[in-house]
Amino acid sequence: MAKFNAENERIKHKYLEWEKEARGKSEATITNIREALYLFDEYTGFKNFKQINTKDIIVFKNALKQKRNLRTGAAVSNVYLFHTSTYLISFFQWLYSQKGYKQKISPTDIDYFNLSAKDKQIARSPRSKRYPTLEQIEHVIKNMPIETDIQKRNRALIAFFALTGGRVTAVTSLKLEHISLENERVEQNPQEVKTKNSKKIVTFFYPVGDLIKGVVIDWVNFLKKERKFGFEAPLFPNTKLSLDANDQFSRQELDSVVWKSATSVRVILKQAFEAAEVEYYNPHSFRHTVAQLGYKFCKTPEDYKAWSQNLGHSSPLTTFTSYGQIDECTQGEIIKRLGKNDDEKPVTIKDIEKLLAQKNNGY
Repeated sequence: MAKFNAENERIKHKYLEWEKEARGKSEATITNIREALYLFDEYTGFKNFKQINTKDIIVFKNALKQKRNLRTGAAVSNVYLFHTSTYLISFFQWLYSQKGYKQKISPTDIDYFNLSAKDKQIARSPRSKRYPTLEQIEHVIKNMPIETDIQKRNRALIAFFALTGGRVTAVTSLKLEHISLENERVEQNPQEVKTKNSKKIVTFFYPVGDLIKGVVIDWVNFLKKERKFGFEAPLFPNTKLSLDANDQFSRQELDSVVWKSATSVRVILKQAFEAAEVEYYNPHSFRHTVAQLGYKFCKTPEDYKAWSQNLGHSSPLTTFTSYGQIDECTQGEIIKRLGKNDDEKPVTIKDIEKLLAQKNNGY
């Protein structure tokens, strides 16, 4: 049985190159698109794209809904279905513009990739976000040992996620030169730091308490003063693999290079949370923790703007729509206390209009 179609492979390669070079898609997105295209190719028996018809698309779409998650065994989510169908629609719309395909593909056939209105709505509906509370983070940090350099680094790493809300790829590529303890400031320079969309982000320490901030400060001073690390050294060095006295491989020393992936970071967090008997939360969930704190501290549009910008967002609405969903318990508490505290200045219609204007102007 055929494992690929040579003509399909050539046109897919051309499309992926266009998505990357012309539309600036990230490697992660390119990988997702490639997987969606291969999935369709495989389901249709690697049939030439010029011969695809509505029946092929309908059969594929129905089969896709029966697909199971390889890790959990559960049915794939509506979000997965939505993204897969979107990738395929974009591909065939582009394919329609290519020489030799326009006469073979009908724009109305491409519409058959669409999910039902109900499935789209489910896919677009925001899910409840899971994130740790500051109390949980502090408990985990207090429970972590700090006898070795590696243990000190692991504790500081968790504290840093809470202190800055940084993305894991950025945090693991930071150097000592990017953090200023005097100004309580972290500069994510895209020329050296792996920021999202290669954007420069300046973050000041969030008000998350002296314990968390103190752990990060102690770590930076430890690297500079005790380990004599220079400004070019990683803020969170990788673990060095070396031989011990018994000629056995050991991982007890800091290396002079950054992590190559975020896998080790997630393992560190998982082990620390489990040891403290706290439910595990991934590194990205700390951004939700920080966003939630914004509801507590921000009182004016300028406050929200600064809080959002600190996370690397251009608009406050990005922060509080993508990261700021209020859990049901907090929602109930807020509704119950509204109107009881007359000392707090309420947000006015003008404040909301100002936030909307910032979004429309791209700030």
